[in-house]
Amino acid sequence: RMRGMAGVPSAFWVGVFVALLTSFYSWRVVFLTFYGQPRWVQSEHIQHAIHDAHDHGHEHHDAPAEEDAGHAPHARDHAPATGTGGYHPHESPWVMLIPLLLLSVGAIAAGFVFHGYFIEPEAGAHFWKGALAFNEHLMHEMHAVPLGVKLSATIAMLLGLGIAWYAYIKRPSFPAAFAAQFNVLYTFFLRKWYFDEIYNFLFVRPAFAIGRLLWKAGDEGTIDRFGPNGIARLVQYGSAGAARLQSGYLYTYAFIMLIGLTAALTWVIAG
Repeated sequence: RMRGMAGVPSAFWVGVFVALLTSFYSWRVVFLTFYGQPRWVQSEHIQHAIHDAHDHGHEHHDAPAEEDAGHAPHARDHAPATGTGGYHPHESPWVMLIPLLLLSVGAIAAGFVFHGYFIEPEAGAHFWKGALAFNEHLMHEMHAVPLGVKLSATIAMLLGLGIAWYAYIKRPSFPAAFAAQFNVLYTFFLRKWYFDEIYNFLFVRPAFAIGRLLWKAGDEGTIDRFGPNGIARLVQYGSAGAARLQSGYLYTYAFIMLIGLTAALTWVIAG
C-alpha cells in the first residue's frame, strides 16, 4: 500500500465521501434538468413572454380590419399555443457547439496523448524543471495500490447515482419527506452550517461597529470638527463679528479709531 494512504486512512475515507456527495449533486442536477415534469413554464422569463404575447394579440384585435388582414399570419405565428410564449429548451447553435466539440475532444484524449510528456516521472520532471515536485517512489507505488482503492471512486459515483435516482426519479417525494423527518439537520445544511451567520457575528458586525466609531468619533467628531469644518466656522464667526462693526454710523468708526489710537499710545509709552 501507499505509505500516505496507510498513514492517514481517515483522509482517504473523507475523500471517498466527498466523491459520493459530488456524484449525488451532479446526478441530481442532471435528473432535475432533463427528467420529470417541465419547469420552464413557471419561469419568470416565460411569464413575461406570455404576457407580451397576450398584449401583442390584443393590439392585433384592436387594429383596423385592413391591418388585421395584412398581419394576421404574423400574429398566428407568435400565438402562445403551448402556454410558454413560444419558448422551449433547445440545442445551442453550431457557432457554440463546434468549440464545445473541439474542447471535448481535448478533454477526452489529451491525457492519453500527453501522459508521457507531463506525468511520467522522468519526462515530467524534465518538463516542469522544479515547478512541480515529482516523487519517483510515490509514482512507482501508485501501480501497487489495492484494487479496492482504485475502484473506490467508481463505487462512490455509482452510490451517488443510485441515491439521486431514487430521490428524484423513483420517489420524487422523498427529499421533502426527508427534510420534514430530519428538519434540524436539513435546516443546518440549508443554512450552510450557519457559516454566514457566524462570520457576520464575528467579523462583519464588529467591522461595521469599528468603522462607525472611526467615522463618527474620528472623522466627523475630531478631524472634520477641528479641521476643515472648525476653520470654516471660525471664519464664519469672525466674519459675522466684523460685519457688526460695519454698521455705517460715524460714531462707530470714531470709536474704533479711538481704541486703535489708545492701543498705539499704550504700546509706545510701555515700550
